[in-house]
Amino acid sequence: MPQGISEKILRVGVIQNGRILDEQVFRKAETVFIGDSEKAHFVVPSSFLSGKFPMFYFRSGRYELVLTQKMTGKIFLKGEPKEIEDLIKSGTLKRRGDDYVLPISEDYRGKILIGNAIVLFQFVVPSPKPPKLRLPKSIRGSWTQHFDWPFVSIELIIMVFGYFFFAIYLMNVPKPEPTELVDVPNRFAKLIAPELDDAKDEVIEEKEIEDKNPKEEKEIDPNATATAAKAKKAEPQEAAPKKVEKPRDASTIQREESVRVAEMQKKVAGKGLLRMIGSVGEGGTGGFITDVLGDGGKDRDIDSALSGVKQIGVATSSSQRSRKGDAGAVETAKIDDLKVEKSEGAVAVKGRAEKAVVGKASVGKTEVDGAVDSASVAKTIRGSSAAVKRCYDKALLANPTLKGKVSVTILINEKGRVESIDIAEDTLKDAETVKCIKGVISRLRFPKPEGGPASVTFPFMFSN
Repeated sequence: MPQGISEKILRVGVIQNGRILDEQVFRKAETVFIGDSEKAHFVVPSSFLSGKFPMFYFRSGRYELVLTQKMTGKIFLKGEPKEIEDLIKSGTLKRRGDDYVLPISEDYRGKILIGNAIVLFQFVVPSPKPPKLRLPKSIRGSWTQHFDWPFVSIELIIMVFGYFFFAIYLMNVPKPEPTELVDVPNRFAKLIAPELDDAKDEVIEEKEIEDKNPKEEKEIDPNATATAAKAKKAEPQEAAPKKVEKPRDASTIQREESVRVAEMQKKVAGKGLLRMIGSVGEGGTGGFITDVLGDGGKDRDIDSALSGVKQIGVATSSSQRSRKGDAGAVETAKIDDLKVEKSEGAVAVKGRAEKAVVGKASVGKTEVDGAVDSASVAKTIRGSSAAVKRCYDKALLANPTLKGKVSVTILINEKGRVESIDIAEDTLKDAETVKCIKGVISRLRFPKPEGGPASVTFPFMFSN
């Protein structure tokens, strides 16, 4: 068995058309991907390496070289070159799904052909990291030499004096005296205590109402009247006596109210929505929408216009006049006149209805190559059929005749995640559906395989 990677590190280079595309040294052991994806370590345009292909798979402290059937080249096993085809025939390269796997150690190197690209790999001793440059202490100096001491001194002096004068100012600031509400201007008093201003207005209004109301008649004492008259003559007359209003009877109040309502109607008439509607009352004139439900006359009020409208009506003449419920109606309407077919809970709709296309997606036999529970893998794949069917249903909206088969091969890594996805067969011929299927499969989680990655192949059949 090859020994694990311990001292040397992996070095990989890619050459295409006689020109070096890329070269990387992996100081930290990790899985190296090669393919046409931007996320791969080495981007190689190839027709049979789609996405990310784990050519150098790292697990359990050692590397494994993963090759496909289309790859050729040589591998130096302990200094002796061996053709890849010979290694396959001799069984040195172990088959895993559609790929071949070879455990490699630090004394292995090789040259692998991928189309017109060449991949070279070997294990090299890492070069020591150069020591960090550090200036001598005489040149670096101490931390005190990094300050501009004249500037720092000026800043400290200004800060000390500033705090000193600010403290003196705070000690000499006079305390504000409390202000009474009486001393506050009216425009600010309304904001502070608006309820006081409202109460004052209410008191004034109540006083005015009391002055306007007629005084209640009380029994007059002749002696008290004479005494009050003498006192009134003795006092100087400063103002004329107030005129007492006579009480109004009910007829006067009703007459004043009718005059007020008439003036209000006169002001509102002919303005806004009332002008457009022009509703008709007794003795009134017609407007813009006058008596739309009546017999055509303009001298009827709204109650007369609506008096005959009761139920659904069927027109019997060109004048469109007959209504069910009218005294002189010629024909009345029934629910049967609407020509609705009899049904229990549903009304039949005549005409040709478009038939919706229903798609079917099923999973075929699952082939598993590796130390993993095949029943759990098949159950997980069958669980994704609903999501795969949604991909197919979306494609049927654009192409109702679409049907076929898509066979998928995946590589499950030691964590139970999908490492790579390859389309082994595609008779569906719909790129968007295949892309959607890859997205569904890439999100699946499988049981962790034992002894290395596992390859799984399964087909999806689509029909409608």
